[in-house]
Amino acid sequence: MNEYARTLTENDKIYDLVDVVEEGTERVLSIDARDDEITGVVSRIAERVAREMFPSIAEKVIREEINKLKEKYGDTSHINIDL
Repeated sequence: MNEYARTLTENDKIYDLVDVVEEGTERVLSIDARDDEITGVVSRIAERVAREMFPSIAEKVIREEINKLKEKYGDTSHINIDL
């Protein structure tokens, strides 16, 4: 016998799967509505990720390009470049 198995008692409540499914059907969406909802969620997540990640990525790329230009053209400390 499995050591994790247990025997049902009188106090155990047994659910019929139909009952459980029917309890959660308060909000039934059509396929188009679900697609629109999913698209909205994905759009919000993508926008948040872009707003959080792109500035630091852009800064890194710009700094790398500036360093490449410095290596190619030598010391440019007399040129003032503010980021």
